[in-house]
Amino acid sequence: MRILERLKIIYQKPVELACGALMVAITAVVFLQVVSRYVFSYPFDWPEEMARYLFIWVALLGAALALRRGAHFSIDALVKRFPAKWRLIIPLLIHTTLAIFTLVVSVKGFQLALRVREQLSPGMEISMTYAYLSVPVSFAVMFKYVLSEIYALVKK
Repeated sequence: MRILERLKIIYQKPVELACGALMVAITAVVFLQVVSRYVFSYPFDWPEEMARYLFIWVALLGAALALRRGAHFSIDALVKRFPAKWRLIIPLLIHTTLAIFTLVVSVKGFQLALRVREQLSPGMEISMTYAYLSVPVSFAVMFKYVLSEIYALVKK
């Protein structure tokens, strides 16, 4: 197995496992909220908010996995009109632009997450940094995936 393939597995499996664990956590938290509300007639304050933040993490990490698998939609009607030489260059330009974008969002998202560290969530009273960190972490994962794709395109 080549080194690049091993790196893909090393970086992809933890994200897949994290998404699965977060989905299990969302299910458990929502179930707890339903039981506490309808069985015990004493709803907790925090499960709805926690489920919301977990869902944000799942959605963004899932977007990173979709990027890795090439599952985001693309329209290649315009690209097919270019000569064969350009059809090889255009994906490289697109991925380079995407790499720059994901890097900028990751850096700026991390700065924003640090800026809101004093702000507490209303229900759980934890730092909002935990919710805001979903953006830079997910975009950093996307950046890594885009870099590996650029490497594969250049190698091709």
